[in-house]
Amino acid sequence: ARRGYSYTRYADDLTFSGDGHDGVALLLRGVRTVVEEEGFREHPTKTRVMRAGRRQEVTGVVVNAKTSVARDEVRALRAILHNAAKHGLASQNRGDHPNFEAHLRGRVAYVTMVDPTRAAALREQLARAFGER
Repeated sequence: ARRGYSYTRYADDLTFSGDGHDGVALLLRGVRTVVEEEGFREHPTKTRVMRAGRRQEVTGVVVNAKTSVARDEVRALRAILHNAAKHGLASQNRGDHPNFEAHLRGRVAYVTMVDPTRAAALREQLARAFGER
């Protein structure tokens, strides 16, 4: 807080937010010290500095101006739903999910939870994919 950062945590993911450009290296050094002193290890491939103007993603959720799911993920889901309505559910179950309907409902629920503005359109597509009107 003294350096202008706020801290959030989800499970073992630590996130520091702020607009202190000069203090990033100092912040990282301090966090690494505390993490090691507490008996933990940093996961080097998970440590990222995400600057303004870039997609800032934490635990799979884009957290820039508003929370959302990555655009490519939503586009892929919409394509699956579109093709399922056109060619049938089985044609889109490329991951061989045992309950593909529940899988799709879960993906739609996740996107609508993170970004409720997408709810109506996705639910409509979901209904079409399942032959509901």
